[in-house]
Amino acid sequence: MKYAILFLFSFLIYLQEDKDSKYNKAFCSGVALDVSSENSLVSMRVADSLFMYSESDQNKMYALMLKSIVLEQEEKRGESIDFALRSLEMAKLENNYCLQSRIYTFLSRQYRKIGFVDKGKYLIAESIAASSKIQNKEHALRFITMANLELVEYNIEAKELVDAIEYLKSAIFILKKQKDKNIKYFDLANCEEKLARCYVKLNDNKSAIIHYSKASSFIEQSALGEPLLETSIYNGLVTLYLEQKQLDSTKVYIEKSLRIANQECNNFIKEEIYKNAAEYYQRAEISDSFKLYRCKYKTVIAENKDHLRMLINKASNELNEFPKEAPIQESSGSKNIIATIFFIVIPSLGVYYKRKKVFKYVDDVFNDKEKKVPGVTCSKKTEKILLDKLEAFEASNRFLDKNMSSAILVAHLNTNIKYLRQVLKDHKDSDFNTYINRLRILYIINKLNTNPDYLNYKISYLAEECGFSSHSKFSTNFKKFTETSPSYYINNLKTKRT
Repeated sequence: MKYAILFLFSFLIYLQEDKDSKYNKAFCSGVALDVSSENSLVSMRVADSLFMYSESDQNKMYALMLKSIVLEQEEKRGESIDFALRSLEMAKLENNYCLQSRIYTFLSRQYRKIGFVDKGKYLIAESIAASSKIQNKEHALRFITMANLELVEYNIEAKELVDAIEYLKSAIFILKKQKDKNIKYFDLANCEEKLARCYVKLNDNKSAIIHYSKASSFIEQSALGEPLLETSIYNGLVTLYLEQKQLDSTKVYIEKSLRIANQECNNFIKEEIYKNAAEYYQRAEISDSFKLYRCKYKTVIAENKDHLRMLINKASNELNEFPKEAPIQESSGSKNIIATIFFIVIPSLGVYYKRKKVFKYVDDVFNDKEKKVPGVTCSKKTEKILLDKLEAFEASNRFLDKNMSSAILVAHLNTNIKYLRQVLKDHKDSDFNTYINRLRILYIINKLNTNPDYLNYKISYLAEECGFSSHSKFSTNFKKFTETSPSYYINNLKTKRT
């Protein structure tokens, strides 16, 4: 019931007189901030350019949030939180309540994903408070709806499913009245996906399939592609259809999921996709594909464990540094509304408690300024840091990503292309392409020698496994580094083992 009441109060704000038209509709609607790009590097460059060359504070705030969203998609939540906080401080100085609300909801999602539930709920309350100060009635309603949809996630995790379903059905009724079709279908897909997960937890799989199917239809009607939402929808349908042994239906959504995995460098997206793919191909008795995706799943889950430790580490520090703000001063026209909202929301937040730090992140070495020697591209200290980072990169197997490029590696190492080239030349006796291809071939050689299953894979599967875009490129590089063809090398190993 509390969600239905919350939505009723959203309507009260919606019906207020629209006194302020200073916010651009596209900017305040939240859509631009939610549009994901297939090329995160391009998005990051756009954000950097916008921030550096724009004289508009509004554009600078947008640029910082765009960087945050790209980093979120790459599961770099610590850095994502940092840029969001910077944007939030600017939004406060500008009294931009649209962006404040958007950032509070965004930050709530980041903290929820890494387990800081209390902080996440507090940020939702802040988002609703900021939304109620937006003069544009349409924008105010949208941002309060966005905040409440995030609050639903906390209730789903707490198994308060009846409340969540009640609110989501009310939200769907309202969202269907949106004029912008792309926004409408995206938001409806979001609501239907959440509803489906509620019914899964209630063991009502028939209803869950209905709502997942609606979500799939809506997301395909919207031009606002979002890999995390699409993956959740398709994985939900795959899981349910596998339980019902409907392999034909399963195949449709496995193929859609794998297309997303091939375009994304986000390992957390890939993990569930590869797990489901392996299970599907095992049941379909397609042995080669089963072995391939089982191996991919094991590889990515190991990488994700290490990465999650880093995420919690970074976000823990950001949590301690989050500014303790004074409550926002409400205008007389909205005091009663905010007070009522808080009487509804605050009881659901629980009592705050001091969370013990999980990890202590030490990054002082990267903050020290170096003395550069004339004529030297980078200092010995920088070389040492880069070599250590390259060693970690090699151990992580990120070189297996088909989308790996020098620009992506530079961003991953937090350096520049000149430094990377110097270190690769001086210490690896290589350029970037040779370096990456050598790592990929060494990886597959190790698999061939230690895992007998790999000897039965087709060459095309081996090529895909180690990150090459084609059979021919794999064979060319294999012969370059081993002086034999892949087939000859494999047959030779098989002969030795018989």
